[in-house]
Amino acid sequence: MRNLMALLYYLCALFGCSVGGTTIEHHTVVDGIDIVDSRVRISERIARFECQASRSGQCHYSLFRSECKPPAAGAAADPRCAQPAAERFALDAGATREIVGVASGFKVCVSEDDGAVQADCKPAAH
Repeated sequence: MRNLMALLYYLCALFGCSVGGTTIEHHTVVDGIDIVDSRVRISERIARFECQASRSGQCHYSLFRSECKPPAAGAAADPRCAQPAAERFALDAGATREIVGVASGFKVCVSEDDGAVQADCKPAAH
């Protein structure tokens, strides 16, 4: 079923139909060198991950089920922020990957290394 949906969206795009969506860009440059350059295009229930460049040669993605919001002053941290990533994977620079059937509202973090991160995209405490 997921492949059939992907085929239908592909055919729509081929004929110039747009189903809308969101693009998330991560681009970090230090001293003129790309540390990580990634784009994630989300339309309907399909997410397309594109690793444009990475200093390490790979973009490392962590997907979380929901957005992690910083706690208000004096409030307890949201327990969802401590949950491990629902999915982790790496793409070589120049590679793409599509995931069909992603849940709406997911959060994506991307980095040049494979260290675990929390839902706020900060390194996980050891």
